Parts: sequence; C-alpha cells; structure tokens
Amino acid sequence: MTLHELRSAGPAHGLPVPGMRDGAQGVGARQPDLFTSEGGGGYLNELTSSKFWEKAKLSELQEMGLPKVWLRVAREIGYENFLKFWRILDTAAELREVRRSENESMIEVQLRRYTSFKRYQRNRFIETLHATGLSPAAIQEAVKGQLGENLDKSHIRKLAKKGRIPA
Repeated sequence: MTLHELRSAGPAHGLPVPGMRDGAQGVGARQPDLFTSEGGGGYLNELTSSKFWEKAKLSELQEMGLPKVWLRVAREIGYENFLKFWRILDTAAELREVRRSENESMIEVQLRRYTSFKRYQRNRFIETLHATGLSPAAIQEAVKGQLGENLDKSHIRKLAKKGRIPA
C-alpha cells in the first residue's frame, strides 16, 4: 500500500472544456480571455471620492436653507473656500462692520455691482494709456480693441483729466 498517489505532470487528455484556451495549462486555464476597456469599469467613474464629498457637503448647505445665490457661490469657489468667506462675514457682523438682521440671525451684505469693478478697471486702462502720451483717438481705438467698448473721444478726455480718474 502506498502512502501517496502519483499524478502525471502532463496535461489531462480528454474532451475539450468550454472556454478553455488552446494549449492553456495551470490554474485558471479554463478562464476565457477577459476584455477590459481602457476607461475602466464605468460605474466607478461616476464620482470620484473628492467630488462625492464636495457634493455631499454642498447638499448640506442646501438642506439648511441657504439661498440659491449662496449655493451657486459655494459651488463656484468650493465648499471650504465658501466656509472661509462665510466666517469672515460672520466675524464682520460680530464686529458691526456689516449689518445684521433685527433678530441677528442673518448677515446683510452690500456689494457693489461687478460692472462697477469693470468700469473701474477700464478707467485705469484709459489713465495708463493717457499717461504714456496716447491721443484720445488712439485710446478710443485701444479701448474698442481690448475691451470691446465704444467710448466717445470727449468722454475719454474727461476721464483722462488729472483728478477725474481716482488713483
């Protein structure tokens, strides 16, 4: 009586096994060649973990009833930056630098229109061009070409006068 059974080192012969590759041997030899797409599994690409958490955090702001404009700001600048911004405003309200509502549950912020910032920048541009010695006609052309604005030469002269455009 033998203690162990001897097995052959060669491949088994017999009927072909469905899915087995020709000449394949060893563990997993019956597994068909698997096709993997270069983009991955697809379902994993829906949201990366950081995007998932960012979306979850932003949904908290929505659930607590923040106005849509502040939700848009938070989406645009990111949750963490929005919280920094919010803390700054809240501190300013505590210091009475900005107003609070009568029941002190809201911060009342006044912010100039973005168009006033653009106008300010345009006026700095005109002032700089004037300081380099350009004529109102050349400044008019530069403003039209660079900023897409049509300004009268008389308006440019008024803006370019010393003291008219604040520093």
